[in-house]
Amino acid sequence: MKHFRSERVRATPKLFTYVLVGFIALLGLTCLYYGSSFAPGSRKSDEFDGSIRSRTGFAKNREGALGVSRFEVPKSVPICDSKHSELIPCLDRNLHYQLKLKLNLTLMEHYERHCPPPERRFNCLVPPPSGYKIPLKWPVSRDEVWKANIPHTHLAQEKSDQNWMVVNGDKINFPGGGTHFHNGADKYIVSLAQMLKFPGDKLNNGGSIRNVLDVGCGVASFGAYLLSHDIIAMSLAPNDVHQNQIQFALERGIPSTLGVLGTKRLPYPSRSFELAHCSRCRIDWLQRDGILLLELDRLLRPGGYFVYSSPEAYAHDPENRRIGNAMHDLFKRMCWKVVAKREQSVIWGKPISNSCYLKRGTSVQPPLCPSGDDPDATWNVSMKACISPYSARMHKERWSGLAPWPRRLTAPPPRLEEVGVTPEQFREDTELRFQKGATPVYVQTLVYCSLKYVLLQETWRLRVMEYWKLLKPMVQKNSIRNVMDMSSNLGGFAAALNDKDVWVMNVIPVQSSPRMKIIYDRGLIGATHDWCEAFSTYPRTFDLIHAWNTFTETEARGCSIEDLLIEMDRILRPEGFVIIRDTSDNINYIKKYLTLLKWDKWFTETTPKGDSLSTKDERVLIARKKLWSVTAISEL
Repeated sequence: MKHFRSERVRATPKLFTYVLVGFIALLGLTCLYYGSSFAPGSRKSDEFDGSIRSRTGFAKNREGALGVSRFEVPKSVPICDSKHSELIPCLDRNLHYQLKLKLNLTLMEHYERHCPPPERRFNCLVPPPSGYKIPLKWPVSRDEVWKANIPHTHLAQEKSDQNWMVVNGDKINFPGGGTHFHNGADKYIVSLAQMLKFPGDKLNNGGSIRNVLDVGCGVASFGAYLLSHDIIAMSLAPNDVHQNQIQFALERGIPSTLGVLGTKRLPYPSRSFELAHCSRCRIDWLQRDGILLLELDRLLRPGGYFVYSSPEAYAHDPENRRIGNAMHDLFKRMCWKVVAKREQSVIWGKPISNSCYLKRGTSVQPPLCPSGDDPDATWNVSMKACISPYSARMHKERWSGLAPWPRRLTAPPPRLEEVGVTPEQFREDTELRFQKGATPVYVQTLVYCSLKYVLLQETWRLRVMEYWKLLKPMVQKNSIRNVMDMSSNLGGFAAALNDKDVWVMNVIPVQSSPRMKIIYDRGLIGATHDWCEAFSTYPRTFDLIHAWNTFTETEARGCSIEDLLIEMDRILRPEGFVIIRDTSDNINYIKKYLTLLKWDKWFTETTPKGDSLSTKDERVLIARKKLWSVTAISEL
């Protein structure tokens, strides 16, 4: 027995070893099997297949935090067909036919956003047109652009008697005319100031008129000439029969965007503009109980103006008189009054209080909006055929109680409290802090965290100074004009650029949409947007795109980094720059795409100086896009 037992004792370690090796082998095969299907980075192909690859494989790390699985970087990103050189994915008329969408043309639904489903997205790089050149620099670009960049001359022929634009060799010139101001927008702007009896014939009226909405703007010459008056206009037009008008406006370096007064609210909060303008904008203002005028009413500040230059305002033929009288009756029921009328223009004024509304009979149309309606809710929200009454705080506050421009940029707006910030906090945060002889520094240090804003110590001006120091070797004078801030918070980035000759499209992601009202209350412009979808603009729109935590926020919503990069490339001009400030993990991943996106003409990466908005794990990547062509790529 002793002998037998001693043999078992000696055999036990060997048996244990066999079992352990077998178990490890079985475990390895199991991991291999499941890993091939679910492991982070697994793909069946290294090539883009033209479809969405949404990353929804979340896993917890050792600390229990959520981590997002990443796909392997593809070997290449395909080039779109040249016929898609002006692709706007969510305003693609061909998509309507492919999906057999039943859209009401009378209500302009075919000009509204209809984004492609995942399987129909163009996951490819949009090529520039043949012969594309780097855009002319501002302010020269206001008056002329390269014809090759927008090879469409039909507007020059159609509007030849109105001085919209003139083809001149390899360029297109813009004399400054419009459908209703053939002699130039500059003279027209002065005439409007005279009608309103503003001091010095200045339409900005000492800074009280700052934000303007120009609907049916054409090539945006009205907005172009407002800039010298310290007025910034959101020039708006649909992708209609004059489909390239906004493309020309953006090429000129004028703030503008694609949009339409159709069935959805425009992506701007209530009380955003001091003045709305329509110069023969071809809009039926009487349709659907005046719902389009009621949308303008929602957007205008207390005491705001609506400038209407159109035959209905002055013509004496029976049809125009009928329309004009009906509009007058509607305005009266809306409590608007004629402020001025001269020749071919009439200016209406919105009331500054609820007094007139409360005196109307209960059966008078249009009604007041119900108390549960949020006038600031805009993303995919239908227009309402009702009047948005003022809150008790806004009652009898002309221009919503805002300071005149440029003090408006740093003065605390009354609506701060609506986003969880007190005026005292904002004042502390935006006061000028400087020593004698030093340049003033505007400080903006408010961050949205756990559904409230927390006061932090931060200066956006220092961030911008840091960015410009890194860009200095590459940036020529006036080479940057059109700028986008993809996650604008409260507009600190744009405010820090105020001393530069640029304009900024401040984008507020839908999950933070309440902040957009502060953007406008500071005298800036922008739009609410969902970065899981394409932006409503033409390819090659922006010279500089700033993305602060945009990739982290987009990932958190389960959307694709790859799709966002391809969309950024679509709207970025050749030789334009991206400034991406995000986690080191995201930056490392994005760097792998620089060559694929042709963003490797020049790039730099750095660890930014720490500030109160910084995270512990934060990097800054700045990259420059190459100028490339389909011909050059095909010859490689």
